[in-house]
Amino acid sequence: MIDLSLNEVETLSTKAARGAGFSWGLAEDIGRAARRIAVEDEAWGVAMLSLAENAQSFAAPDPARAARWRCGEADKPAERPLCPIRTAALLLDDPPSASAIPLAILDVGLPVWLDAMLRRSNMRVAERPELLTPRADVVIENRAEVAQPVTGRRGAIEERTLAALNSFAARTYVPESERSRVRGAGGGRVDDE
Repeated sequence: MIDLSLNEVETLSTKAARGAGFSWGLAEDIGRAARRIAVEDEAWGVAMLSLAENAQSFAAPDPARAARWRCGEADKPAERPLCPIRTAALLLDDPPSASAIPLAILDVGLPVWLDAMLRRSNMRVAERPELLTPRADVVIENRAEVAQPVTGRRGAIEERTLAALNSFAARTYVPESERSRVRGAGGGRVDDE
């Protein structure tokens, strides 16, 4: 096991999420959510790796489904499980009305991520999902109090999981060019920064 600071957990998770195909904005949200998961569970790395490996298999919430959520109508499942990240982003950016809460959402992939993303809002998943539940139906309800960020802890991760996450993160690196190899690290001959 390797101990990472919570900042390292967040940075690695952000890069791995971007390498898995999420936009930079969503990747940053994932990094913050991974930090929250790491505070509570040592298997945060496995959850992050599962999200990265399955990112392309999740469906984003379609507009018709989101409209049903806003109106408080019953949800209908799709062919593929819902992306927990894009679902959380939609709920945070355009929250359902108070009359639509509690809101039942069917077939959410890796629901622990939906829970982690909603923790700093006035919404929450009614029953906290198990860390590695692959998909589940969830109920979103109002939260009485917004959770405060936790500091001073560390995130343990197995070396094999760390290597796998680093391989996703490496997809974000700019490939070397002949010019960059000649110049080496830094600004070259003139470093004016």
